[in-house]
Amino acid sequence: MGAYGVHPTQYGNLTNDQLYAMFRESTYSKLGENEKLDLLQETVNRDALEKGEVGVPEVHFADLPANESGNAADGVINVNRDMAVNGTQSFEYNGQTIRHSISDYNVQSLNTVLHENTHCFQDQIIDGTITIEDAQKTAEYQANSLTSSVVQQDGRYQLGSQYLTGETANGYYCYYFQSTERDAFLGAEEKTAAILSRLTEKYGTEPSFEAYAKSVESTGYHATEQEAIERFQNLNFERDLNQTLQNQYFGTNVPVDKNTEAAVKAEMVAAHRSLQQQITQANNLSAKEDTKMSFDPNKPVSLEEYNATLRGSVNAYYDHAMNDPTMSKEESIKSTAEMSEKYIDAVQEFQESQEMQTTAGVTVDEGALSIESNGIQADTDALDATGISAGDTGAVDSGVSGGGIGDDNPGGIGDDDFGGVDNDVDGVDIGMDI
Repeated sequence: MGAYGVHPTQYGNLTNDQLYAMFRESTYSKLGENEKLDLLQETVNRDALEKGEVGVPEVHFADLPANESGNAADGVINVNRDMAVNGTQSFEYNGQTIRHSISDYNVQSLNTVLHENTHCFQDQIIDGTITIEDAQKTAEYQANSLTSSVVQQDGRYQLGSQYLTGETANGYYCYYFQSTERDAFLGAEEKTAAILSRLTEKYGTEPSFEAYAKSVESTGYHATEQEAIERFQNLNFERDLNQTLQNQYFGTNVPVDKNTEAAVKAEMVAAHRSLQQQITQANNLSAKEDTKMSFDPNKPVSLEEYNATLRGSVNAYYDHAMNDPTMSKEESIKSTAEMSEKYIDAVQEFQESQEMQTTAGVTVDEGALSIESNGIQADTDALDATGISAGDTGAVDSGVSGGGIGDDNPGGIGDDDFGGVDNDVDGVDIGMDI
C-alpha cells in the first residue's frame, strides 16, 4: 500500500467552499510552505474520499525538473516545490539560472494534485485494491500499466512498454491520450474548472483564473484532442490508441486504424527502450560505477522472453474475462481456451521465425520450451500443461499480475508539464532523480 493512509491537516474542519477559497491568489500567495502543503494534502484527502480510494496518498514537495509539475508512485504524490511554493520555473542556460514566473501557480498546484491523485486511484484499480463498475475502463487501465509485451513490426519482434512515455515523433499524443493520462488530464481539468466556477460566482474572477483558462483553451484536453485527430486523420484516434494497447496486453485482435496502430507500436518500443535506459542509469548511479546498459534495443527478443510475455497475457486475459460482468463463466473459459491455443501457435511461429533469423544474432534455447498436445510446458512458472484446453473448465494460473502504474517498478508514472504548455515530455519519472 506504500504511503496510503490517514494524513490529517490543519484544514480538516473547513467546508469544501472554505478550503477551495484558499486557492484564490490573494490567499494562496500569503500562505507559508507548510500551509500550502497542508492545503494540497487536504485537497487530496477529499478527492480520495470522493473517488473511493483505500487510504489517502501522502503529498510532498520535491525538487523536480522545471517542466515537471508532479508525479505519483506508491501512494506518494510529489509536487514541484519551485512551482507550488514560489510560483516559478528555474532553467539552467549557459551556466546561468533563469527564473520564469508562473502567473497561475495557485491554480496549477490545485490541478497538479488532482491529476496525480487520479493516478493513485488508477493504481488501486490496477492492483485490485478497489474495483469499479466500469469493466471497460478497468481493462484500459490494466493494459496501460508499467508492464511489457512483445510487439511485432515489419517482421521483427521487440519488447514494448504498455505505458507510453512520448518518445517518437507522434509520441506526445500517444502519451497524452493513453487511458491513464487521458483520464488524469481530463478529470483534473474538469474538477479544477468546477472549483474555479464556484469561486468566480462568489468572489469574481482573478487574473490567475483568467491565465489558467487561457492556457486550457490553447493547450488543454479538447484543444490537444483536436490536434491529435488532425495529425492522425482519425476521428477515433483515442479509442484506437487504447484498443491497440488492449490488443497487445490481452492478446485480442479488435480492428483498429492501421496507421494509428503502427504509431502506437513504434511508441511502445521506444518507450520501453527509454524506461530501460532510465533504470540502467539509476542502477549505475546507485552502484557508483560504470556498467553497460542492460537492455540492447537492437537485440531481438529471446524465445524464453516471448513465451513468458505471452503466458502473462493469457493469465491477464483470464482475470479480465472472469471479472467482466458482460461475460458468463462459460464464455470466459471458452474465450481463454481459444486464446491459449493462439498462444501455442504464436510460440511455434515465433520459434520458427527465430530459427530463420539466427544470422541476426538470435540465440534460441532449444530446451526453453516444448509444445505438447495438451498445453504448454516451459518452466516452473509456466502455465500448467493441463490448465487450459478446448472445453476445459479449469483456469489459467493467475499468479502473473498485470501490475500497476508504478507497481512493479522502482517508481511510477505521472510526470506532467505545467498545463501542457510546452508539450514537452522528457520521459516518465520512475521514482528516481537522475
